Parts: sequence; structure tokens; C-alpha cells
Amino acid sequence: MFRLFLVLLVIAGTAQAAEFHGASKAYGKGQCIVLDRLPADSGAKYKSGDADKEQELCGIDFADKGIGMCPKTWSTSPGTVIYDIRKSRYNGGPEKFEADYCPKQRALKGKVAGVDRVATYKQSVNGQFKQSTSATYAQASPLYYEYSRYFNTIVDIPVAVIRIMDTQEHFSRVASKGHAMAQGKMIADGWNVVTSAEKNPAGYVPVNEFYYGDSKNGLLYGAMLKGPGTRYGAEFNGNISGKGYSEQYVFLQKTPAFLALNSLKGFADAVSDAINSSRADPIVARSLSAGVSSEQMMFWMQEMSEIALMDYIFGQQDRPGNIDYLWTWYSVNDKGEVKSSRVDSEVARPEMKSIEVPDEIKSSGKYYLIQKTQINDNDAAGRAYANFTKKFGLLGKLRHMNAATYRQLIRLARDYQARGPLYDYLNNTFYMPPAYTNLIVQNSIQAAESVQSACKAGTLRFDLDAEMYVATQKTEEVHVDCENP
Repeated sequence: MFRLFLVLLVIAGTAQAAEFHGASKAYGKGQCIVLDRLPADSGAKYKSGDADKEQELCGIDFADKGIGMCPKTWSTSPGTVIYDIRKSRYNGGPEKFEADYCPKQRALKGKVAGVDRVATYKQSVNGQFKQSTSATYAQASPLYYEYSRYFNTIVDIPVAVIRIMDTQEHFSRVASKGHAMAQGKMIADGWNVVTSAEKNPAGYVPVNEFYYGDSKNGLLYGAMLKGPGTRYGAEFNGNISGKGYSEQYVFLQKTPAFLALNSLKGFADAVSDAINSSRADPIVARSLSAGVSSEQMMFWMQEMSEIALMDYIFGQQDRPGNIDYLWTWYSVNDKGEVKSSRVDSEVARPEMKSIEVPDEIKSSGKYYLIQKTQINDNDAAGRAYANFTKKFGLLGKLRHMNAATYRQLIRLARDYQARGPLYDYLNNTFYMPPAYTNLIVQNSIQAAESVQSACKAGTLRFDLDAEMYVATQKTEEVHVDCENP
């Protein structure tokens, strides 16, 4: 039903949106933009704290003497780490802070009183100036944020805003120092690209992936966000250490969550088989040594299915190894109401029994400790990167899904076909060229085709609802009209 208009949508296109659309707060020549939200009648559900987090991010004034900025020096992609130093001995002296702290920020993490990491600022950085870099696209994080609310995901995706700033300010405070501090060749090459682009605007291609508007205005842009969490081990990523992208996606499919999602059996049997099968890998087995509850598996399965869908649509290149978690207590009172409370702990799964149950949780009746999945690192998406989720057919292998997720996907594909309000939102909000938005449209329609085919074939169960399962301990398989959900 979707294929008829696919080619027309891909080849059609208008000129790139001239700007980001949203509410802007000025900072000298620069600005911070809270992007427009999806249409009110779209089915999108924003969280109660989203607006406050947007305002907190856009409330950061880089010129404030209580704000410090450091180049990110680890992993593979450059970025700017924003610190609040107002409660530290460096308050009023960001220059001193940046000279002392930035070269040693990983070693000093948590050791300098009053220094609080409040955001990360990521620009688009791809191979340029004969440098081999990792893949980063500034619009990717805002896309994941807004569309996670459209799909009502339970996997946590952080609020993201757009920040436009003066090129010379960024160069002098951050970029010019990045290469010397970098702790690896790829990130050093990335900083070479940033500094070269900031010194030679016309040399970066396409220039509007780095500069906002006319590059002669000297304004660069990036996404600003703050995502909490600790990196998962093999229990959710699989045994991926030391492996390339393709191998990582092979091993992701051997995890308990994906094996269960790929099973045609009902939830309970799918979970039991998946846990037993995944333990065949000793690295995964070690990560699962503390055991896996059915409640945890319900969360993992729903979260993994949501990740597979969004990564297919936006073409995320490097998901395995870029998935985080937060320990969270879920409790159910005598009225069947579910409450959640985050745990201030970064222990790995094998040590989860060291997390003490708070008295208020104990008194609630039923309670469960859950590794709640976060995907904060969503920057290798939104443009023509290697779409490994599509390459390995992960979406087509799902045999379990949340019914609301399916409804929203079919709705999105139909709107894109009809060039409706969701199509206009995508094209007008994110300052992207038609080639990129049309690729997202194409992927969305293909994703809908894939899951709808499984629905019609009777191989897709709509039985994932993590919070309902915690509340009732029952799996309810929802009947969905595949054509008109």
C-alpha cells in the first residue's frame, strides 16, 4: 500500500529550509533554538519535564563567567563539554578553569568540588580536509528527541536543542586546543576538521552542515543536550569488544532482547529460550550472572524494538556500544499504580544486588529493579550514513512490538505519502536539504511496509507493554487491524 508513491517522494524536493524553526533566545550574534514540536494532533506525547530541560539548556550563556568550555578529548568524535563552575573555586575565572581542568578533565571527573557537567555541544563533523573522522551530524540528536516523543518510546532519549555561536569564540576557547588534548588519532583528526573549517569556512563541504546561513557571518551551529547513563555491557550490546561495525550488528542479534524479539513464540517462552540461548556466549553469560527477570526482559524487548525502528528510519550507523542504562526502581502500590525512582549507582549488572532497596520502595508492595535503557549517542544519523539496521534486516526480524508504536508508524508513512502536516514538519523544522529528508521519508515508508507485511502474515505479536506488565504481571496480546490500526 505504501510503494506507489515512494519513488515520487524520493525524487521530489524543494529548496533546503532556510533556517531552523522554533523559539529562539539571542546570545549576542548567536542564539539557542528550542525546535517546534510535532503537531498537537499527531499522537506525539512529550514528557512533563521536557520543556524545563529545553529551557535549562537554552539558559546556558557561554559568556557567563560561571560557565567553562572544554574540548571533548576521548572516544572518536569531537564535541564541546559545557561545565557550570559557579559553585567551584573557578567561579568568575573560566579562563583559569579551561587552562587547568580541560587537559585533565577525565582524570578530574568528580574530583573538583563545584564543577558540574551540564551539557555537550556537538557539531556536524565528517571527513574533510583529507582527514579520516567518525560520523557526526548535528541534526541527528534533535531528530531522535522529537520523534521519540512521536513514537511514545519507553527507551529514554534526551532533550536536544540547537545552539548557534560565534565561530571565533568557539575557536579560541575550544577548537584550537582540541587536537593537542585528543586521546586518539580519529578524534584528533576530527579536531583538525573543526579547526580547518573554522579557519576556512568555504573549504567545508557542504558548508551549511557546519555554518548557519551565510558562512561569511561567522556563525556555526550544533546540537546541545545532556544525556545521563552508564554504558551497557554484553547483556544488551552482545559480545562486541574489538569488533567492527558489521560484526557488532551480528552479535547484537545474539543478545537476550533480540533473540526474544525474533521468536515466534509467546512472551514467556520467547524469553526463556532467549536467555538460555544467549548464555552460550561466555561474555554475555557473565553479564547475565545476576539473573534476568521477566520484567527486565519486557523492558529490554520493547526498548530494543524501538531502537531498531528509529535507527532504521534515521540510518544510525553505530548503535552497538552506544547504548546506556540507568538503574531504576519500579514499584506498584495496592491500587495498581506504577511509580519509578532512579538509582544513583553505576554498578554493572553482575553487581546489581549491591543496590539497596530504599525503605519507601519496600513499603510499596511489589517492586522491581530495572536497567532502564538510554540512547544518548544518536549523532551518526539523519543523513547518508551506513544503515546497518537496514543492511542486517533487523526490523524485519521483529516478531513482537507495542501496538501504539505500530499505529504511529503506519500513520507516519501515510502522512508522508500524502505530504501532510508530518511531512511538512520534517521538511521545515530541521534545516536539512531535500536529499536527507527524502531519505528519512523513504526509510519510514519502507519500515511501515516491513512491519505491516509481518502483521498481515500473522508473524507479529502486539504484546509489548512494559509498564502494564509491571503493574499486572500479565502479557496482553492486543489485536490490531493491520490496514487500519
